[in-house]
Amino acid sequence: MNSQPRETPPLSGAISSSVFPEHNRLNSWREHFGEQFLRLQIDPLDDEPFRYDASFTMMQGLHVSKGSVSAIKCTRTNVLIDDSNDDVVILIPQRGMMQVIEGGKEMTIGSGDALVRRSSEVGQTLSTSGEYLTMSMPHAALTGQVLDVDRLGFAIVSEGNTALGLLASYLNAILASNIRENGQTPDFAVSALAARHVHELSGLVLDSSRDNWHRLDTVGSGIQEARMAAIRSEIARHAIDPDFSINDVARRQGVSPGYIRKLLAARGERFTDTLRGARLDLAYRMLRNRQHEQSRITEIAYHCGFSDISYFNRSFRQRFDMTPGDARRQDPASD
Repeated sequence: MNSQPRETPPLSGAISSSVFPEHNRLNSWREHFGEQFLRLQIDPLDDEPFRYDASFTMMQGLHVSKGSVSAIKCTRTNVLIDDSNDDVVILIPQRGMMQVIEGGKEMTIGSGDALVRRSSEVGQTLSTSGEYLTMSMPHAALTGQVLDVDRLGFAIVSEGNTALGLLASYLNAILASNIRENGQTPDFAVSALAARHVHELSGLVLDSSRDNWHRLDTVGSGIQEARMAAIRSEIARHAIDPDFSINDVARRQGVSPGYIRKLLAARGERFTDTLRGARLDLAYRMLRNRQHEQSRITEIAYHCGFSDISYFNRSFRQRFDMTPGDARRQDPASD
């Protein structure tokens, strides 16, 4: 949900996936609510029937919702973030657990903890069945509340954070009252005051949990090195697939292709070079393995993902300073 200021009155209500027929509930919810309204790609995580029931309050500068959901994965893709939404989102599991994958990092939070993230960033959340409290507010609302908030990638806030407890209580109070008095929709002044209180409390939450901010990775960090090892392992496992691409690695690792290119570029590599290297290493091992001594060199090249034998021979010589035939004839004692 985009909480950018609009000249519209506050709105409260409830929404449920049960409004759609059971046989087509998930697809209808994805199309009409997930992608168009939430701007999220929603996928179930288990065989439990898909369920999403929530109450919400929307006002200028603030959206709040609380709901019960089945186990789901929510993905904010490059296509979906193309909506100029730079909201800061705070998600608080009240019953259940949530894993966040963003910028090559993976963190898990439990009931009472909170995840703070930017809507302008590609990322995923994987949630168990449970109840979740969510709020979103414009990034600009925090610029006067939090020092260097622009550096925030995402933050994990622990349950024991006093400011977080105050914020959660206030959000629940907003939802419980729906910012109504005597059944009448409040004026803008009332909702603006409530939104400002939430902005101030959110600022306290972020400032008091600054040590838990997760900023952009730096070359050589443990997170990056672990991610790089996982990417190389993924490439090695699937190198023999001639159609294997950087998009396949990104999908399996839960990151963007651009992030992988950035990691490799920082090490002076390109994806195509890394993939070719993995295929050549495999070909070398097969040529040196007596189990494959009856296999022709062309068969090994094709098996390792190469479709052009001349290109294979040239690449092999460049990498190992020998021909594939030389590698096969080499004395095993030299290995």
